[in-house]
Amino acid sequence: HELTMYYSMFTSVNVLRHNPTVKSEAAQHGFKDMTYGFLGYPVSQAADISIFKAHLVPVGEDQIPHIELARKIVRRFNDLYKPVLIEPEVLVGDVPRLVGLDGRAKMSKSLNNAIFLADTPEEVWQKIRNAVTDPARIHKTDPGHPEVCTVYEYQRVFNPEEVQEIENDCRQGHIGCVNCKKKLSEKINQLLEPMRERREKYKNDSIREILMEGTKKAHRTALDTMEEVREAMGINYL
Repeated sequence: HELTMYYSMFTSVNVLRHNPTVKSEAAQHGFKDMTYGFLGYPVSQAADISIFKAHLVPVGEDQIPHIELARKIVRRFNDLYKPVLIEPEVLVGDVPRLVGLDGRAKMSKSLNNAIFLADTPEEVWQKIRNAVTDPARIHKTDPGHPEVCTVYEYQRVFNPEEVQEIENDCRQGHIGCVNCKKKLSEKINQLLEPMRERREKYKNDSIREILMEGTKKAHRTALDTMEEVREAMGINYL
């Protein structure tokens, strides 16, 4: 949008190429020649954040470089013109990154290795059942190595009450991978069930009304911010 264009005028390609997240994703997908859209996405993201004057941005650990870049872009704008925009701060949760069910990188829709809030109990179980575990463990009575097991990482996050017992049983070969996965599936489904109920409640047209009202509020905020931006730049001709 308009603010993205303004930001792109003083953000160099060299800065964008050195963004750690961009470099990592390019390597992961095997991109040799990065497109304008891929390389410039962090600039667009910075505009999306700052147009609403966000103070805090909840992100995963891998997105921190994007927010740091957004802060630099906003700071540069404020220095060039007037301090009308807010430098956003990063808000990282207790679990900054959750590895994907396949053990790769992070949980991601695009990588098809994620559990969704809308998943049914059966879908959750199917995904967890196929999750990567200790590759060296052939039989359920074999001693396991939790430190290399994706499911164990999830147990640490979603089942902290039992994780120590599960770790000990795994190392001693007292619990098999299937039973371990069943425990995890139960815990995650307990977490998701209230969300499923709320989702069902708002499935009718009321969710559209909520979204439309939120869109109107966001639009008003964006318009006000752009008025300040144009005035600061001296291009508020209308």
